[in-house]
Amino acid sequence: MKTHLVAVDIGGSKMSFLAREAESGLDVYADKIKTPADDGVEAILAVLDEQIDAIPGGRGGMRALGVAVPGPVDSRGKVLRAGNLEGWVDVPLKALLEKRYGVPVFVERDSNCGALGEKWCGAATRMGTFVFLALGTGVGAGLFLDGQLYRGAHFASGEAGELTFFCGGTRKNLSAIVGKNAIRKRVSRATGKKLNAAEALARAVSKRRFARATQPVIEQLTAAVVAIGALLDPQAIIFGGGTSDAGAALLSRVRKEVRAYLEMPPPLMPAKLRSDAQLYGALWGAIQASRTTVERALAETTAPA
Repeated sequence: MKTHLVAVDIGGSKMSFLAREAESGLDVYADKIKTPADDGVEAILAVLDEQIDAIPGGRGGMRALGVAVPGPVDSRGKVLRAGNLEGWVDVPLKALLEKRYGVPVFVERDSNCGALGEKWCGAATRMGTFVFLALGTGVGAGLFLDGQLYRGAHFASGEAGELTFFCGGTRKNLSAIVGKNAIRKRVSRATGKKLNAAEALARAVSKRRFARATQPVIEQLTAAVVAIGALLDPQAIIFGGGTSDAGAALLSRVRKEVRAYLEMPPPLMPAKLRSDAQLYGALWGAIQASRTTVERALAETTAPA
């Protein structure tokens, strides 16, 4: 029977799924659905059940599972908090899922998964020190320092969305300014158009009113990039998440602003894996979890008596 490795990226607004056949390396299933973010842990696990059952071979064919979540995760796979998901505080997700499915499970913060995905098969394969900046419902960062993923003393590194700035005379955190819902509302008030964040930023290239409406977003994102660049001196800052689909329309404006503040600005580039970087990081984790289990079993069977 063929087996598969399953990856899921649990976002604040949508959940993304991918299943890869372990034997051939072919992707056999992919889907994206709305996240039941307000309905608690069990509602999201129920969605996960449905998606896994829809994969060819179902639960019986699953070899390992990798999960990206929007919040810090400790060394045991416990989600300490997930601000965009109701009721997600101190959730022992790795243990819950391993008991539920009987397979090895990898759980990691979503922005860290984005960094892992880009390091594995994206824009950062040859980089040792870089930052993956995830722009979506919130804002997060995954840090690779000297070839190692950096999680912090309390597993809370990369909380870029908590950086606080003055915007319009009010103190706000970065997610409240640059998060996709904040961009959508800002643009809707200014233009009367209902667009997603990436579309609004793309229109700013040729439409002056969209450029004016999104300028505070560019200014605060620039401030965050300057802080990251000045503190870490990375080889690059890689932009991922749904909002980064604006591509050059976003990066060209931020680059121009950053050059005014940093003598040695880091290169800014889009994620090669685009908005799926976090999903591929979760897939990488599933592969590692599967290998670790196989290696442990081999060691146990070949160990001397």
